[in-house]
Amino acid sequence: MSRSSHSGRHRSSLSRNTDTSNEDLIEQVKTIITNLDNVVSNYADRIESYIPSAQSAMAVLDRIRFFREPNRLPEQIWIIQGLQDFAYHDADSGCIRDVAEWSQSAWLKILRIHPENSQILMGLGSNWLQRAQAVLSKIQNEESNQQTNGSSQSSEPQLTSSEPRNEIIADYEPPTDGRRQRIESANYVEARGYLQPAVDFYTRAVRAADSENSMTGSLLAWAAEAQMSLGNVTGSPRDERYFSQAIRYLRRAEAIPNYTLSIYLQNYLDEYGRYVS
Repeated sequence: MSRSSHSGRHRSSLSRNTDTSNEDLIEQVKTIITNLDNVVSNYADRIESYIPSAQSAMAVLDRIRFFREPNRLPEQIWIIQGLQDFAYHDADSGCIRDVAEWSQSAWLKILRIHPENSQILMGLGSNWLQRAQAVLSKIQNEESNQQTNGSSQSSEPQLTSSEPRNEIIADYEPPTDGRRQRIESANYVEARGYLQPAVDFYTRAVRAADSENSMTGSLLAWAAEAQMSLGNVTGSPRDERYFSQAIRYLRRAEAIPNYTLSIYLQNYLDEYGRYVS
């Protein structure tokens, strides 16, 4: 037996052992993800105690370079989505930042291998949209307090109302000084910084789903939500295009068999859809 042939068999054996070990680790990660999903769904008060488990799963996946494997896409999507859902379990209050950022990085890794996959693009859109929720909630609370305290002198609707601006439903009116100040405030700028990539990724996801013939009502509804949210923190007349696109997405979602829009989105479409061609 030559030295080289012995060495070759030894490397092969190590490779098989490593593969087996990695498979065991992946199964353990899947168990963690299942547990995290259960905690998010049923035991929200225990979230913090499960953060080390999520971090352990992330470390293992990075160590074995799981997201470099091109033939495990369904598993990769399921795992990333599970960790992302855990990270944003209460998006209005914020997120578990390291898990949220890791999820975004993981999506980008598999996007390099599958650049036109609608599920990956939707996952990235969701990551950015959920990241925006905390600052959007802050904006809404601040403006609600201003109205309650009588500090708002205008009866016009606030930009966080999820209503289309006047240029959709009537002739364009120049924005007031108060509205300009809100649009230029730090919270609005921060919100736009999150929502613009959300809109961009959802737009790509819709195009990819059309190409794959895999369109879902859920994708269109979330894409509409991103457009509406960006419109709410964007000044006139630029906000018109976001509200108009949201209506178009909602029309498509409504037309999908066996899909039902939420009451909120259906009411929005019914009330404002007639103003958008």
